[in-house]
Amino acid sequence: MTGGPASLIRTGAGLTSFRAEGVGPPLVLLHGLQVGQELFDELRAHLEASFTVITYDQRDRGDTVFEPSAYTTDDLADDLAALIEALGFIRAHVLGTSFGGMVAQAFALRHADLLDGLVLCATSQAPFRAERITGPVAELLHALGNGDERRARGLLARMAPAAASAPTVSGVPVPADRDDGLRRRFAATRPFDTRGRLGAVAARTLVVHGRDDAVVPVADALSMAGEIPGADALVLAECGHAWENERSARAAAAIDVFLTGAR
Repeated sequence: MTGGPASLIRTGAGLTSFRAEGVGPPLVLLHGLQVGQELFDELRAHLEASFTVITYDQRDRGDTVFEPSAYTTDDLADDLAALIEALGFIRAHVLGTSFGGMVAQAFALRHADLLDGLVLCATSQAPFRAERITGPVAELLHALGNGDERRARGLLARMAPAAASAPTVSGVPVPADRDDGLRRRFAATRPFDTRGRLGAVAARTLVVHGRDDAVVPVADALSMAGEIPGADALVLAECGHAWENERSARAAAAIDVFLTGAR
């Protein structure tokens, strides 16, 4: 399956925007909290000679359309399962970065039958723990926890001004409640915690992390790798949270070798 522009496919109760390019076994890339599938524009070029690389927009990102309502990382993992099945694949490799790595963990625990190799990048088992997060993100999570939507919207407008503008789908304005999409995505992180649960992951797993990641400490990644049976870890020197652009060729080469072996 190959393609250029994004296409839409029915996945459960929504329509998911995706791209599939390259040749070989399917490899699905899961983007982070704020940036959609365009996050992987550079990385995919290094992977599509070996894999059918699938990127897609999760709920409240890009051109993907779901009814606006609260959801969790488990729901997003179920969306991924629906996408893999809708595309006609029996199983797929899954790579998730940052928030997408949280969704990938949930997917590995909920849909092991659909998973080949697993790659967890720039993520951890509970990245938004209250004891570590400070500043605007902590204020936002506190507002969401208290149900203070007005304050949450104000904080988001300061943190990410683009999130306050009216969104569109293929250039067509969508209902105003989609304007709360980023708030819903932040809220989805609140109950996430896989500590003590990843021992159940059966897939061969590679953990990739930038040594200089200021968002998720490398110690979190190594702790996560230690909990997953037989997991390997790749720590990228002189690399921060945006590994997929800072060290795309280096990381892709290691991911290629690992996933080829995973089959």
